[in-house]
Amino acid sequence: MIRINDFSYRYRGSNVDTLQNINLEINKGEFVLLTGPSGCGKSTLALALAGFLFSQSEGVYQGAITIAGLDPGQEPIYQLADQVGLVQQNPENQFCTLMVEDEISFGLENRRIPREEIEQRLTWSLEAAGASHLRDRELSSLSGGEKQKIALAAILAAKPRVIIFDEPTSNLDPPATGEIFDVILDLQRSTNLTVLVIEHKLDFLNRAGPRLIEMAQDGTILSNLSEKKDFAFSQARFKPGAENPLLEVDNLSLAYEDRTVLSDVGFKLAPGELVSLLGDNGSGKSSLLLSVMNLIRRDRGLIRVLGQDLDQYDSKSLGQIIGLVFQNPDHQIFAGSVWEEAVLGPKNFQLDPDDYQDRANFLLDKMGLGGRLDDHPYRLSYGEKRRLNLVSVLTSQPRILLLDEIFIGQDKKNAHFLLQLLVDYVEEGNAVVMVNHNPFYYSRVCTRLMFLKDGGLTLDQPMREGLIALRDLGQTAYLPGGEL
Repeated sequence: MIRINDFSYRYRGSNVDTLQNINLEINKGEFVLLTGPSGCGKSTLALALAGFLFSQSEGVYQGAITIAGLDPGQEPIYQLADQVGLVQQNPENQFCTLMVEDEISFGLENRRIPREEIEQRLTWSLEAAGASHLRDRELSSLSGGEKQKIALAAILAAKPRVIIFDEPTSNLDPPATGEIFDVILDLQRSTNLTVLVIEHKLDFLNRAGPRLIEMAQDGTILSNLSEKKDFAFSQARFKPGAENPLLEVDNLSLAYEDRTVLSDVGFKLAPGELVSLLGDNGSGKSSLLLSVMNLIRRDRGLIRVLGQDLDQYDSKSLGQIIGLVFQNPDHQIFAGSVWEEAVLGPKNFQLDPDDYQDRANFLLDKMGLGGRLDDHPYRLSYGEKRRLNLVSVLTSQPRILLLDEIFIGQDKKNAHFLLQLLVDYVEEGNAVVMVNHNPFYYSRVCTRLMFLKDGGLTLDQPMREGLIALRDLGQTAYLPGGEL
């Protein structure tokens, strides 16, 4: 079904190959799991298989790829799309319309599929993706996880012979992650579909016994997986000074049109706290972070930062105290090079270069971006963009970090480094609130757990007590493995 012979690819303007001498065969009906470190070329390979790499990028390649007898480098995208569907890492990259129904119908209408069949496929794909309740929504109103479900449904509706999933659950909460992987496995088993999944969440898929392929950092294929490594984390141990909170939120409420997003949310954030903010997709997590940054105007409630009302801060002074990393890395890239992006914040705050340049260089090196200083940020992988987003915030040394799914696209090594970085950061008397759906990470480093449900804060407890409370509430998908 898929054959790759000595394939190499180099992006225009780069002096190294992103993919090097790839040789790979995937048979019809095979289920393949592709993993590897962030930035190793996994997404580039996915784009090549789907044909987008050749139609949208001015790169140089050698070797050959065939899928069901077609050459992605030669075939028009509309013909290749009958055979190959790609669910991209960033769902917004594949949206063409404004409404959910229109998005799923768009490709089918272009294929001149009868209206009755379009309706059947629309209903089926939304149900398969667990997104039937989103059918009448505008795409712009969806959360990151909800957008990911719609992107998946749009590809499922086309019923291609090969589906490539580039981290299809990166924005999804644990229950939805399990549901989506179940959908993928059921489809593969029942339809003899050829499936290639690019994913770091190996534990969710190992039960299916996939063929496992690992890529190396230099863009080559490793014949065998290296020995699995685990990491020991240092949990934050700083004693919070609750009498002098960095952030206070009281009775915060927010609604979009007739939909309640946040309802009477209240909490305090003290120095030294590393807080995990959990909740199903659409529960209000991102809206809460945006409200604290005053990027969304609340309907009701009080927010104090360092004891002062939020509305008394201008955006510049607030940005020096609170650093926010958005869920979508492309929403936070403004400069033309990695270096300029890294120092954009402190330059705008008119800080002394002697106070931030060494810090920026150190962070970029540790994030694996030290050799990419002159590259445009859009040439980075998704995971590398996430790390650059964090660098651009940390160079200004804010007191509070608000992180929306910072671990998306990170392999275990990079995730471990980021976690230790956050622990060290709060040990200095700062505070972090992070939205993250991986129990392996938050259960090991965070001091506290907050859980949003339908816009309300239903749990706010120290980590161990919070995990036990989640178990008692039946939210077992959010629990790490092992006994509590």
